[in-house]
Amino acid sequence: MKKITVFLFSILLSTLAFASDAVINYNGEQVKVKGNFPSVGKKAPKARVTEPNFAIKTIGGKSDRVQVLATVPSIDTPICSAQSKRFDDEIKNFPDVDMTVVSMDLPYADDRFCKGRGIANITVASDFAYQEVGEKYGVAITSGELRGLLVRSIFIIGKNGRIVYQEIVPDINQEPNYAKIMEAIRIADSIKK
Repeated sequence: MKKITVFLFSILLSTLAFASDAVINYNGEQVKVKGNFPSVGKKAPKARVTEPNFAIKTIGGKSDRVQVLATVPSIDTPICSAQSKRFDDEIKNFPDVDMTVVSMDLPYADDRFCKGRGIANITVASDFAYQEVGEKYGVAITSGELRGLLVRSIFIIGKNGRIVYQEIVPDINQEPNYAKIMEAIRIADSIKK
C-alpha cells in the first residue's frame, strides 16, 4: 500500500510540474516553455542581465521610467535582428522609456550586433549569466532543439513596477504586434506615476 501511495504521489507531482509548462510553436512543432508568465497587473520580477560591456543591468520593479522587456531567441536570427532594429527605431520617440532586448546570446554577440546595426536607443543584453529573465518571466524554452533559449515576448512595466502589457508570441517565427506594443508604451509613458 505504501508503494502505491508513493507511486501515485510521484505521478501527481510530475503532472503538476508539466501542467505549468506552456506551449509555443516552432517550425510546425510545439516546444515547451517554462510558462510562469507574470500577468498584467502583477509585480514585475527583478532580474539581472549582462550588457555588451559586461555591466549588470536590473530589469523589473519600480522605476522612474517605464520599462520594456523584450525577449528573443537570438539576435543573430533574421526575425530577432529585424525586431530589435525596429524597436530601436521606434523607441527613440519615447526618450523616457527604458527598453531592453534580452536573449541568451553572449555579450560579445550583442556588442557586435549593436555596432553593426547602429543600435542607439535600446539596450541589448544577455540572460546567459544569471538566467533570471528566463526563470522569473517564464520565457525559457524547456524542450526541443531550442531548449535553453528564450521565446519571443514583450512585457511593459509601469513606473509602479507592475506589468501593464504582456505579449507571448505564439510562434517563434512570427514578429510581435508592433502597433499594440507601441500604443501600450505610449499609454504607460503618459501616466505620471
